[in-house]
Amino acid sequence: MSQVATRSLSDRFADRTNVFGTSIWTSILSHKEKHPDPVYFGDGAPAPELLPISRLAHASAHVWEDATSALNYGDSQGYLPLREWIVNHVANRGIDAEANQIIVTAGSTQALDLAARVFLQEGDAVIVENPTFLGALEIFHTFGVEIIAVDCDESGMRMDKLQDALAAHTNVKLIYTIPTFQNPAGSNLPLDRRQRLAELAREYHVAVFEDDPYGDLQYSGEVIPPIKSLDDQVVYFGTFSKVIAPGLRVGYAVAPQDVITTMLATREVSDISNDRITMRTVYHTVQDGFLTGHIQECCDFYRSRRDAMLAALEREMPAGVSWSKPDGGFFVWITLPSHIDSERMFDVAANYGVVFFPGEWFDPEHRNNHAIRLSFSTVAEDRIAVGIKRLGEAIRSLQ
Repeated sequence: MSQVATRSLSDRFADRTNVFGTSIWTSILSHKEKHPDPVYFGDGAPAPELLPISRLAHASAHVWEDATSALNYGDSQGYLPLREWIVNHVANRGIDAEANQIIVTAGSTQALDLAARVFLQEGDAVIVENPTFLGALEIFHTFGVEIIAVDCDESGMRMDKLQDALAAHTNVKLIYTIPTFQNPAGSNLPLDRRQRLAELAREYHVAVFEDDPYGDLQYSGEVIPPIKSLDDQVVYFGTFSKVIAPGLRVGYAVAPQDVITTMLATREVSDISNDRITMRTVYHTVQDGFLTGHIQECCDFYRSRRDAMLAALEREMPAGVSWSKPDGGFFVWITLPSHIDSERMFDVAANYGVVFFPGEWFDPEHRNNHAIRLSFSTVAEDRIAVGIKRLGEAIRSLQ
């Protein structure tokens, strides 16, 4: 019997898959294995100590009391009581919305993907901060759009550079921004820049996608309202991943009614609805003021870890290294001396027992090759001290 030649289907893959390459998690895993006791500064996730497990278990049990209803089809836009709760929650941030202007999704990343499907087509351009969330870059790349990176300073996106980009590119469809405790830089865009960004978006008739996963996690500094509170045409993304648990995969978008209607129709092509059990679990978890108290506990906890990291950096970093001092969120952005490449640093530091994300991963133009992102949220204070000491040793080895 003749043998059929083994063949791969990879030559039949869509061209858009070329943007993905090898998963970053493959690199992370291999670097963790270089040391017997690595300190991992990569997680943009809540601390395990803060996961409200007993509260979630009680909430889930409450949901199963009405399992017949919860296990059927439905809730394609999201569980209505949860959407109504979100209306009140975002109102505390100055956002005026109604339940029909909200769609609940499998994390805010799905919301971003659905909104991108609604707005983007090949030939369009998207303006992003440089650096920005690498997951957003991966989403935008799949639509074959041009990605225009706008430079940032310690306060976030520069409005002069944004205006230059809008004036120079007539194909810009939207601006994607993380103005509050930005991932990866940790910056908090000042109010006057937020107002100017909204003005420019209206002037050039482009959409604004405001990603706000960390807005509830503020430890110091001035509270600045979201851009969505300044302009009701902004498409706003929120999530329960950072304040409850990422594994629940519950996020949402708040947007004008026509945007939500089209996102819902788009979503139904691949995902009839979010998990009805999980949406109800989240709803019962956040009731009776629980989330307000839990967020305060989180802020106190993360403030201590942030302060521990900043103190360790002050103590251990050699001359020529600088870093951000975030008022909230999970991240500190480190700028290395110009002769030290972040990918090289990634390799060397792993041998010293410290693992992080290189800055180039967050840069569509691959120019942030002298920066790294550190997360303090999941690392105990004594381990932060160990990891930063190792990082300092690794940097000195390259000087």
